[in-house]
Amino acid sequence: MNNSPTTEFLPTNFRDLQARGWAELDVLFITGDAYIDHPSFGTPLLARLLEDAGYRVGIIAQPDIDNLDAFRVMGRPRLFAAISSGAMDSMVNHYTAAKKIRRNDAYTPGGIAGKRPNRAVIAYTAAVKGAFKGIPTVIGGIEASLRRLAHYDYWDDRVRRSVLVDSKADLLLYGMAETALLDICRRLSAGEKIGDPNNHRGTTLLQKSPPANAIHLPSFEAVSENPDAHNEAFKLANDQQNPFSGRTL
Repeated sequence: MNNSPTTEFLPTNFRDLQARGWAELDVLFITGDAYIDHPSFGTPLLARLLEDAGYRVGIIAQPDIDNLDAFRVMGRPRLFAAISSGAMDSMVNHYTAAKKIRRNDAYTPGGIAGKRPNRAVIAYTAAVKGAFKGIPTVIGGIEASLRRLAHYDYWDDRVRRSVLVDSKADLLLYGMAETALLDICRRLSAGEKIGDPNNHRGTTLLQKSPPANAIHLPSFEAVSENPDAHNEAFKLANDQQNPFSGRTL
């Protein structure tokens, strides 16, 4: 745990860790945006929240997925890696509505396009798992939030599975993740496992047996083949959006 005052900038490399006298991070954040230390960017905001709670955090911004060493620059984190595509869905960031490649990226220094991969949440999670075998991974942000259930993908022109399934991440946080992220840090620090059932709103995980009071959505096969089933699944999910009374899906 880190009880030092808030630092000027969060660590982004091993030299930064050494300067703080840290041997390791508690949580490693991966983002598809440049590191912009401003609350309008979710990853630095959440990282600052954990720092304020006493956790040692660092950020790797726009790492090269073809170079696993880019993910190892601060070593293996003690608790987990938190992964986001950034402030935009990576496919929206890369392509216009006409499916033409965009020429710039407002969230990259110099406006240079192509600094994050397509389907960044999936690509980054695979790279993190390749860099650190068995590491717990938590995905979040707009790309994960909007793709947490089976969904129609405009670029593939088909229904895709939940990004939690395709990324093989351990946990997905959707919406505003502050309280859920703090809860996960406390649970893992206390010795719980990342996949243990929890009752925290805004979390998505894979379980063999759903809770008894859960609302059952049509299967992936059904929503892939039948537009009516897809519409039903969307309505069922939309009806449970209330953060105070929404039921488990």
